[in-house]
Amino acid sequence: MMKVLVFSTVFPNAAQPTHGLFVFERVRHLAAHAELRVVAPVSWRVRARARVPALDSAGPLAVVHPTFVYIPAVLKVLDGLLLFLSSLRTVTRIRREFDFDLIDAHFAFPDGFAAILLGWWFDRPVTITLRGTLIPLSRYWWRRQAIAWTVRRAQWLIAVATPLAERAISLGASAERMTVIPNGVDIEQFFPADKTDARRALGLPATGRMLVSVGHLSPRKGFHRVLTVLPELLQVYPDLTFAIVGGPGAERDNAAALHATADAPPLRGRVVFAGAQPPTAVRHWLNAADVFVLASDYEGCPNAVWEAMGCGRPVVVSKVGEVERMVPPFAGLLFDDPNDSASLARCLRDAFSGEWRSEQIREYAAAHTWERVASQVFAEWSRAVSSHNHRPGEATAVETATERGRHETTTR
Repeated sequence: MMKVLVFSTVFPNAAQPTHGLFVFERVRHLAAHAELRVVAPVSWRVRARARVPALDSAGPLAVVHPTFVYIPAVLKVLDGLLLFLSSLRTVTRIRREFDFDLIDAHFAFPDGFAAILLGWWFDRPVTITLRGTLIPLSRYWWRRQAIAWTVRRAQWLIAVATPLAERAISLGASAERMTVIPNGVDIEQFFPADKTDARRALGLPATGRMLVSVGHLSPRKGFHRVLTVLPELLQVYPDLTFAIVGGPGAERDNAAALHATADAPPLRGRVVFAGAQPPTAVRHWLNAADVFVLASDYEGCPNAVWEAMGCGRPVVVSKVGEVERMVPPFAGLLFDDPNDSASLARCLRDAFSGEWRSEQIREYAAAHTWERVASQVFAEWSRAVSSHNHRPGEATAVETATERGRHETTTR
């Protein structure tokens, strides 16, 4: 069985149990195809404020959390090198007992950059999954150079969204070593349930319209945009409540500004901050909703959208990342510019007044499972290992042994 070292700074840990659940889900389902070890470095700042054990487990996965030492706020282009140095001792120790065939990294920078250096150090191929941060990080000149260096050297690239693949190719990545595999959904975790029952489970009123959004509290998730159009929606739907499900993440936290807006008239009492929630509770919130909304600046392949559709709920989403290819017309409404308040408000009004078939939305989402994603990713892993073992001018161990046997046969 193939042995794979998974490398990602975005992965659940004791201090951040909902951090990187989309990475965890893909890795968890790949455990049926390969033997895995997970190296998930934790920043020294997280470790300073909360206890994160060096050795951990996430479901069936063995996880190691070395400390990622970096310089806050400045010299961010060095993060990739510092992540490599912070992880090298741990990976060296793992290698003694687990001779991995492949390094599977998530995010181009700093994780992918560090993974390329680890691949060189241990002479192993590296696959990198490109996710939403690729586009904003590549706007900074130095980090764009580091990302370009990284994507040109990966054995294989997996993008969760077509725009991410296009951006990587524009930075010099090979289109022949690139494939697009969007995220999936756990249909056993996210499924339709009675709206009244879901609201009862959450202690919410059974009546009234509800709008729900899910994500960590940062400006790019666009919760503030929904709050901006909420007064207009309340004029049409005075029984409307907006629920924000999520807590602070690794990005800039704008929770204070959101609370301040929600506490002022005319929104006071109309906005619920549910905080970070485990998947089971997120399912209840989605099933309690009439409409799901996500007004993001950028995304890769937002799992919250899959999960809302898995619960049979119509979605209103800005056209970012893979969203246009994720959401068919029967499942929701899309708008072009995240900052276009008029378009957002119009789509939300139309979503509340539209007729949606929950069963059809659910059936569509159920065809995009994590099991399907895992099978596709494993095929690319196999291709990466094969291409590394067959590098030009180098013979594999099997080929060398075969040639030696032929020579011995002909000289006897």
